Formats: sequence, structure tokens, C-alpha cells
Amino acid sequence: MSDRRLNVLVYPMWSVDNVNADSNYIIIKQICNVLIPQNTFNFYLIMDSNRKYVRDDLHPFVKLISIPFPRSKKLQVSHWNTNAIRKILNTYPIDIVWNNVVEKGHHFKWFADTLDIRGRAVVFNYHHYVIHRSLDKTSMYNVCQHILADQISGSLQADCNYFHTEYCKNMMMEEAKDYLHPDRIKVLESKSITKLGGYCEEQPKQKKYDEYTFLYNHRLAGYKNWKTTWALFDELYEEGYKFQVIITGGDKDGLKKAERPYTKVKSFKTHQDYLKEVQKCHANVINSKHETYCIAIAESILANHVVVAPNKVTFPELLGNKYPYLFNSLAEQKQMLQNILDEQIKYIEHDKPRLLIQQHAEFIGKTWSQLYDQIKGKANILQGMKDPKKMEIYSKYLEKNPTLKFETFVKLVRKTGLMDQAMPIARIKMLLDQQGYKYNIVTDLFER
Repeated sequence: MSDRRLNVLVYPMWSVDNVNADSNYIIIKQICNVLIPQNTFNFYLIMDSNRKYVRDDLHPFVKLISIPFPRSKKLQVSHWNTNAIRKILNTYPIDIVWNNVVEKGHHFKWFADTLDIRGRAVVFNYHHYVIHRSLDKTSMYNVCQHILADQISGSLQADCNYFHTEYCKNMMMEEAKDYLHPDRIKVLESKSITKLGGYCEEQPKQKKYDEYTFLYNHRLAGYKNWKTTWALFDELYEEGYKFQVIITGGDKDGLKKAERPYTKVKSFKTHQDYLKEVQKCHANVINSKHETYCIAIAESILANHVVVAPNKVTFPELLGNKYPYLFNSLAEQKQMLQNILDEQIKYIEHDKPRLLIQQHAEFIGKTWSQLYDQIKGKANILQGMKDPKKMEIYSKYLEKNPTLKFETFVKLVRKTGLMDQAMPIARIKMLLDQQGYKYNIVTDLFER
């Protein structure tokens, strides 16, 4: 069983029109690129046919499947393309669904028309965000209660919920307590795991700016409290401090509001160009009241920036509880900023290995394998068949065919009278795994 190759269907969340620049895609690409050379996983990545994509350094063995998605995130989490998903699950022998739209966890889990748990794909919810009361009430929380309800239901029915931070998990549990019976809360807890996510790779060092430079690589959204950050920058500038702020994120209207004599707005053609800019800066300041992880700060940690952040949400987990620039008040924050500018503190050596993509990807892969074994068990499907005639037909066919097309073997199974409910696609794939076959995604053949 240890020599099998599990097939993973990746169901993504899309943020921007250019897929290559989408942080969600970049994370998926990095994890696929780490795990595929280990020869234990195949990946089927569902792409949005409405968005621009150019094949890049994504591993060539990743199979792309295109279906249309809605543009906005809010519509994506409400959207479920039944016909497209049914076709995918009936065509490809999927073992695990890596689900990035957690609101669909229960749909993926119960989509197969079978009562046999071994005939269902393992559903792994990958939590990027939580609808939580810390968000703006009028624009992001009160109007998204339907999404929150789906998040809770999708998480309860999935096999595993992965959270990148303990704070993110706690937000979900806090909201779930308003919806679920205490017994259901215990079930949700038992299905939830947390390990600090690593999204980044070590980057080559770049020459730093001569002038003290803050990076502002956060969205100009209300929950980021960016206006508070800018008010502090304004005060420091008016007091005569010399510095510049490089802005790399935000919408056009927001950027106009953020422009100052000390700001420079930059855009980049590639994510790699952006990471080079990160390396040139010295510090990062944030006042956010809601985070589930904060990739922007993780990128600054990898560049050894002086990060000045609130002593709350996810920042103590990312930076460490004893990190010296976690503030508890605006007065304390301003004092810290004055200190680093007075002393020209331009570098802090952070604990970086725990944030690297290699470690994160290996943890995810190990979790998938353990979860699969835990749910599917090890009972031999072929030997456990009640009808000896069927077992003989399958055994003889497999003996004669060291390589086979999956759909051909499925047709044989159906011809003997075992339909979807008794022998669904996922169970047939498991049978072949147990007989020593591995699926070659390049040749589209099962081989042993």
C-alpha cells in the first residue's frame, strides 16, 4: 500500500483574473511541485476557463481541467457546477479532494451515489479565510451569513479541516458554537488540525534601498485598518523622519487615497519580480484586526524585515510571542516606529524554516496519506467479494493485463453487474491500488 500513488483533485478559489499572479494558484503550484517528485501523488487541477492562464513552472505532470467559475469570491463560494463536477468524478479516479472552497466540503463528500464510505473521495478542506464577527459588520459579516452557514456545514461534513493558524481555527469554532449542538462541535473539533502554514521559499538577497523603506504589501481593505497605519506614517513624516513607503497592493481608488510625498506605488509583471522588491525593503507595518494567516507578513519574515504588528490575531503565531515589535496600543506602536527610525534598525533575523513551503507541503502530503488510510482501511476489496465468480473474472483480467486503461476496467466491472452504488469509481481505484497498480498520469494508464 505504501507504494501506491494517490490521485488528488484540486478545487481552487480564485482571486484575480490573471491566474499566474493569483496567490491561491501560487500556493497550489508550489505544493504540487514539491510533492510530485516524491512519486506518491498525482494532481488534477481545476482551472477557470474564464480567466487568463499561461502554463508556467507548474510541474508538467499536473493535469489541468477547465470549467467556468464566477468572477467574484462571494459568488464562487455559492456556486456549484453539478454537471461539471459529476463528469470529473465519473471520469477520473479521484482519491482525495483538496478543497479550497470549504463551503463545498459537504457537497464533495456526499456527491457519490453510494453508502460505502470507501467509495467516497477523502475531502480535505484547506481553510484560507473565515467569515467572522471581527470583519466589518455592514459590508462583510452581516451580509455573508449564508456563506458562514455553508462554511460550518462544509467543514462539519468534510473528513479533515486544515487551518494555517490556531487563531483561524478558533474563529471558526467561535462562529460554529452559534449554529451547532455541543456534540457537533466536538465532531468538528476532532476533524480539525492546525500547523503553521508555510507559503514561501528562501529568496536571493537583493541590495537594500539606501533610504529607510517600509513595504506596504497589504490590501487597502477596511479590516486591515490601513488608514490608521497611514495616520501614523503622516505623523512621523510631519515630525521630520525620513523614510519611504513602497505600496504593492490595493485597488486604484484606494491607492489614490494612500498617495503621499513619501509613497511609491509599484506593480510587477511576475510574482518573482514582486519578491525581489520585498527583499529590497527594511520594514513592514500593519494594523489589521482580522487575519487567518497573512502571507504578506510571512514574505516579510523571509526577507528579515522589522515587522511592527498588533499583539493579536495571527501575528504572535507568525512572529513568536516574545517578538519585540508586537504592540498593544497605538502609542506603543508609534514609539516602536520612532525607535527603529532613530536607531536605523533595518534587519531582524526571524525563525524562517517553519514558514518554508517545503516543510508545509511535506506535512500536507503526510496528512493526506494518513487520512486516506484511516478512512479507507486496509481490507482487501478483491478478496472480500461475496461473489466468487466476479472475483475470478477480475483476477484473471488483472493477471493478463499489467497495464490497463481505467475506463476499460470500469466497463468490465459494470458488465458483471456492479454499478455505482456497489462499486463506485473511488472503490475501483482502491482495488487497483491493492493489486499493485499505480496510475501514470502521463500515459493515462494503470501500470504494475
